[in-house]
Amino acid sequence: AGTLPTAKEAQAVADDVFSLFISEEVDKVELLYTKFVSLVKSEPVIHTLLPLSPKGEICDINGNCVDAAEDELFRLTTKEGKLTVERETFRTPTADFSPILQFEQDPVQILDALLPLYLNSQILRALQESLASELAARMSAMSSASDNASDLK
Repeated sequence: AGTLPTAKEAQAVADDVFSLFISEEVDKVELLYTKFVSLVKSEPVIHTLLPLSPKGEICDINGNCVDAAEDELFRLTTKEGKLTVERETFRTPTADFSPILQFEQDPVQILDALLPLYLNSQILRALQESLASELAARMSAMSSASDNASDLK
């Protein structure tokens, strides 16, 4: 078993992906990880980290827009004895800013301060959920192996 993911490790990844995005080497940063649901269930997830959009949409250079508040969930299942992938979209509720809300700093300064914290927290959460999913799968596998060994005995 490895060590627990740390904020320092997450920050190293966040710094790398942020610098790639800012330097325009990549135009989108997506986080793929295994979401922990329960001890017997985990789900693969694709989460878009960058770019951020105030309106909840991401648009490419051709003007094609996708709702950034939607995450996709892919499940590997079997149908009629064949492996298939089921795709499901989840909508994350987004709240509008109150018109009476005022910021003292320039929005760029606020974003520069918050973006590293946001990236770090999202990456750390994904690392922790993936580890929890892995450990749960190991526990389930060991339990099944123990049960099968008892049956064979």
